[in-house]
Amino acid sequence: MKKRMVWSLLSALIIVSFLVGCGGQATPEPAEESVAEATEVPEDETIAEEEEVEEEPEEAGEPKILTARIYGDIQNLDPAFRISENDGVVANAVMNGLVRYCPNSYDLCNQLAEEIEQSDDGLEIRFKLREGVMWHEGYGELTTEDVKYSYERFIDPDLDADYADDWGTLDYVEIVDKYNGIIHLKEPYAPLWNSTMPVVSGNILCKEYVEEIGVEAFATDIIGTGAYMFTEWKPQEMVVLTKNPDYWGDEPYYDEIHLIPIEDDKAGEVALESGDLDFGLISLQSMERFEGNSDFEVLSRPSLRYYWVGMNITHPKLQDENVRKAIIHGIDVPSILMAAYQGKVQRTCALIPPGLTGYWEDAPCYERDVEKAKEYLAAAGLESLDLRLDLQDTSEERIWAEIVQQNLAEVGINVELNPMDSSTYWTTTFGEDACETNELATGSYSMQPDPAWATMWFTCDQVGKWNAFCWCSEEYDELHREALVTLDPEKRQELYVEMQQLWDEAAHSLWLTNGARVYGYANDIEPATTPNGKPQFEFFKAAE
Repeated sequence: MKKRMVWSLLSALIIVSFLVGCGGQATPEPAEESVAEATEVPEDETIAEEEEVEEEPEEAGEPKILTARIYGDIQNLDPAFRISENDGVVANAVMNGLVRYCPNSYDLCNQLAEEIEQSDDGLEIRFKLREGVMWHEGYGELTTEDVKYSYERFIDPDLDADYADDWGTLDYVEIVDKYNGIIHLKEPYAPLWNSTMPVVSGNILCKEYVEEIGVEAFATDIIGTGAYMFTEWKPQEMVVLTKNPDYWGDEPYYDEIHLIPIEDDKAGEVALESGDLDFGLISLQSMERFEGNSDFEVLSRPSLRYYWVGMNITHPKLQDENVRKAIIHGIDVPSILMAAYQGKVQRTCALIPPGLTGYWEDAPCYERDVEKAKEYLAAAGLESLDLRLDLQDTSEERIWAEIVQQNLAEVGINVELNPMDSSTYWTTTFGEDACETNELATGSYSMQPDPAWATMWFTCDQVGKWNAFCWCSEEYDELHREALVTLDPEKRQELYVEMQQLWDEAAHSLWLTNGARVYGYANDIEPATTPNGKPQFEFFKAAE
């Protein structure tokens, strides 16, 4: 059984203060070596050499604790079934992959792979593990058996992994010996080095441990080989990570990381300003206030996240395409962006964001036209309609929802708002019952820097999982599969635009924005995030 840490009085006081007040990283440069010179990866990937970090002597006294906001509680830390970005950032602090994105970069750095090389035809990835890397909790040494188990489980039909597409062309992992192995692919896989190997789906699990406690228990009780150990979780209150004393790499700076789930930006900002948090997301509206406060620094990252208002096309009220078009033409997206973000974000009109292969530059942006919306509603044989809109109970989504409600009332569509806490929202709006219960719903998904990570959630096999529109198009699915194994960037571009055109014809969603990720943090820490703003807590350190 895992040993669980007893909170210090100081930590308990911090939480009590936070709960009453509505209102809380640094590691050295990464220990991973850069990928070996012999490594061959796609041309658009850069392999970085990492700087050596001089270790500072430990000072006696209170443990160094980072207290940071996550925007919702953890739900499933299993790489094959993770639910939100919060699950991913916690899992990445505890687990390692063969490679990982370097801090603040899309460059690749070696983690558990001492050497890694892809064949010219893209079908084999040979790797050599670091020797002597130990699992948390005394589960012995990492071996290629763990790598084989971790990756092959994604394609196990009995497991039915939600993220099976991340290893969509995997054939098997060959064990050469204790430290050497070969990943065999059935076909080349275009997203491999962008959105599989360096992210959560590339993490290595301890086979013995997962088989011992079972998949269900593993979801919220993980171990790894990473810089931090998962030592305590109090649902809706705190996740506690503690420094791994046997970490194979450079010693992380913080002794403990306390992650506090706070769903509302305003509550998070109060916690930051009162000193209960060291780091956390802030709203765009509050960016200037924090920039003017000498106690804080502000970090702004462009986001790959995509936000929408979606419709369940299988619901009896929404099966008629005319009803869905009435909704699309009845909503004023620019007003939503102005009210929710003070006009500081760009509108998006299709699934794949600018800067990525597959961006549809000429995608139609539907402007509000009340008369046209009424015409579509009349074409469906309706003068009025009652609908429910499910949303997360945050200040951001409440603004969206209230404007949608006001806009559609003028069309003759009466919208009941159904705000939910984050955990309830993610488990009811998405999942096996969604197609029976959903009507309208807000949505936002995080993304990795490859278009496949946008399109993969809306295939037919994702209906009842992440495809909350309940839309199934065999033509879309075939294009998605073709794009996964197409290495020519121009051809991939054509395929992804064609997929988005099918999406637009189906009229099941209205795009809002890709947003931006803005963080406020105490000026004595130096944070690390991916270029699209996902925290890399394992790499946080003290400001110089």
